[in-house]
Amino acid sequence: MKLLKVLTIVTTLVLVGCQCGSSPTRGDGQSPPLNREQQIQNQRDFLAKERESIESYIKDRGLDMQRTGTGLYYKITKDSISGGNAETGDIVLLEYTISLLNGTRLYSSAESGKRNLRIDKQDAEIGLHEALKQLGLGDEGLFILPSHLAFGVAGDQKRVPPVTALVYEIKLVQIEKSKS
Repeated sequence: MKLLKVLTIVTTLVLVGCQCGSSPTRGDGQSPPLNREQQIQNQRDFLAKERESIESYIKDRGLDMQRTGTGLYYKITKDSISGGNAETGDIVLLEYTISLLNGTRLYSSAESGKRNLRIDKQDAEIGLHEALKQLGLGDEGLFILPSHLAFGVAGDQKRVPPVTALVYEIKLVQIEKSKS
């Protein structure tokens, strides 16, 4: 539920605050505020360009990926057939690499260690929670998170720029099933 609130806030901030493109200036040198329709159109244009970039990445690499209703792209690269997938409340241990679409590596478990995460109950990228629920124990997958499922309009204030799609390579090493 907390993640849904965060997504709603981020979407609202993007729709309200996006003043992309050039517009005429007022006498005081400032641009007039965009009307609601212009803001919505700017956001649609951005989302279309981001999706085009992601699909170009997929095509250039000859990947066969699925797309969920939220916009997450995924491909299970190793299916261990070990049983059920991780679920809400489970604590998982994962190995990962996070990169930009241009191939620049941002983070890796090889550098910072494996990551523990309680699915849908711990603060993390919304798309990461969704991605982990596609995997079972020992599975590996390639996931592309559009910016709204990654770090959104702010980036991570470290290595991830604002409004940036990310590529996640994930291996699910351990699943501790939720008791509830």
